[in-house]
Amino acid sequence: MEYAFATVGDHDGILLSGRCTYEDGNRFHDMLRDWDFLARPVVPLDLRFVSFIDSAAIGMLFILANRCREAGGHIVASGAAPHIVRALRRATLERYIELR
Repeated sequence: MEYAFATVGDHDGILLSGRCTYEDGNRFHDMLRDWDFLARPVVPLDLRFVSFIDSAAIGMLFILANRCREAGGHIVASGAAPHIVRALRRATLERYIELR
Protein backbone atom coordinates (compact mmCIF):
# COMPACT_ATOMS: atom_id res chain seq x y z
CA MET A 1 0.00 0.00 0.00
CA GLU A 2 1.12 3.46 -0.79
CA TYR A 3 -0.61 6.58 0.46
CA ALA A 4 -0.39 10.27 -0.23
CA PHE A 5 -2.15 13.27 1.16
CA ALA A 6 -3.79 14.74 -1.91
CA THR A 7 -6.75 16.72 -3.12
CA VAL A 8 -9.73 14.38 -3.38
CA GLY A 9 -12.65 16.12 -5.01
CA ASP A 10 -12.36 19.64 -3.63
CA HIS A 11 -10.92 18.69 -0.23
CA ASP A 12 -7.71 17.56 1.39
CA GLY A 13 -7.82 13.80 1.52
CA ILE A 14 -5.91 10.56 1.29
CA LEU A 15 -5.06 8.68 -1.90
CA LEU A 16 -4.42 4.96 -1.41
CA SER A 17 -2.86 2.78 -4.08
CA GLY A 18 -1.59 -0.72 -4.70
CA ARG A 19 -2.24 -3.82 -2.63
CA CYS A 20 -3.56 -3.09 0.88
CA THR A 21 -2.59 -5.94 3.18
CA TYR A 22 -1.57 -6.92 6.69
CA GLU A 23 2.00 -5.98 5.85
CA ASP A 24 0.98 -2.33 5.56
CA GLY A 25 0.12 -1.95 9.24
CA ASN A 26 3.10 0.26 10.13
CA ARG A 27 2.59 2.49 7.11
CA PHE A 28 -1.11 2.75 7.92
CA HIS A 29 -0.37 3.86 11.49
CA ASP A 30 2.09 6.45 10.13
CA MET A 31 -0.75 7.79 8.01
CA LEU A 32 -3.05 7.99 11.05
CA ARG A 33 -0.39 9.81 13.02
CA ASP A 34 0.12 12.37 10.25
CA TRP A 35 -3.56 13.17 9.61
CA ASP A 36 -5.05 15.97 11.77
CA PHE A 37 -8.45 14.51 12.70
CA LEU A 38 -9.47 17.53 14.78
CA ALA A 39 -8.95 19.91 11.87
CA ARG A 40 -10.30 17.48 9.24
CA PRO A 41 -12.64 14.89 10.79
CA VAL A 42 -14.19 14.08 7.40
CA VAL A 43 -11.62 12.12 5.40
CA PRO A 44 -12.08 11.95 1.63
CA LEU A 45 -10.46 8.65 0.66
CA ASP A 46 -9.59 8.00 -2.99
CA LEU A 47 -9.46 4.24 -3.65
CA ARG A 48 -9.27 4.25 -7.45
CA PHE A 49 -5.70 2.88 -7.50
CA VAL A 50 -6.27 0.13 -4.91
CA SER A 51 -5.89 -3.21 -6.69
CA PHE A 52 -6.41 -5.59 -3.74
CA ILE A 53 -7.57 -5.38 -0.13
CA ASP A 54 -7.37 -8.15 2.46
CA SER A 55 -9.25 -8.55 5.73
CA ALA A 56 -6.46 -6.93 7.75
CA ALA A 57 -6.57 -3.83 5.58
CA ILE A 58 -10.35 -3.74 5.91
CA GLY A 59 -9.76 -3.79 9.66
CA MET A 60 -7.44 -0.82 9.23
CA LEU A 61 -10.27 1.06 7.52
CA PHE A 62 -12.45 0.31 10.55
CA ILE A 63 -9.74 1.91 12.70
CA LEU A 64 -9.69 4.95 10.41
CA ALA A 65 -13.49 5.16 10.56
CA ASN A 66 -13.39 5.07 14.36
CA ARG A 67 -10.79 7.84 14.50
CA CYS A 68 -12.99 9.97 12.23
CA ARG A 69 -16.10 9.24 14.27
CA GLU A 70 -14.31 10.14 17.53
CA ALA A 71 -13.51 13.53 15.98
CA GLY A 72 -17.12 14.02 14.81
CA GLY A 73 -16.55 13.04 11.19
CA HIS A 74 -16.58 10.11 8.81
CA ILE A 75 -14.89 8.70 5.70
CA VAL A 76 -16.10 9.45 2.19
CA ALA A 77 -14.53 6.78 -0.05
CA SER A 78 -14.64 7.15 -3.81
CA GLY A 79 -13.34 5.59 -6.99
CA ALA A 80 -13.01 2.00 -5.78
CA ALA A 81 -13.06 -0.76 -8.36
CA PRO A 82 -16.13 -3.01 -8.21
CA HIS A 83 -14.23 -5.90 -6.59
CA ILE A 84 -12.98 -3.56 -3.83
CA VAL A 85 -16.50 -2.20 -3.23
CA ARG A 86 -17.82 -5.78 -2.97
CA ALA A 87 -15.16 -6.62 -0.37
CA LEU A 88 -16.01 -3.51 1.66
CA ARG A 89 -19.72 -4.29 1.50
CA ARG A 90 -19.19 -7.92 2.52
CA ALA A 91 -17.40 -6.62 5.61
CA THR A 92 -20.36 -4.25 6.25
CA LEU A 93 -17.91 -1.37 6.16
CA GLU A 94 -20.44 0.78 4.34
CA ARG A 95 -22.19 1.23 7.69
CA TYR A 96 -19.16 3.30 8.73
CA ILE A 97 -17.92 4.67 5.42
CA GLU A 98 -19.84 6.57 2.79
CA LEU A 99 -19.07 4.78 -0.50
CA ARG A 100 -19.32 6.84 -3.65
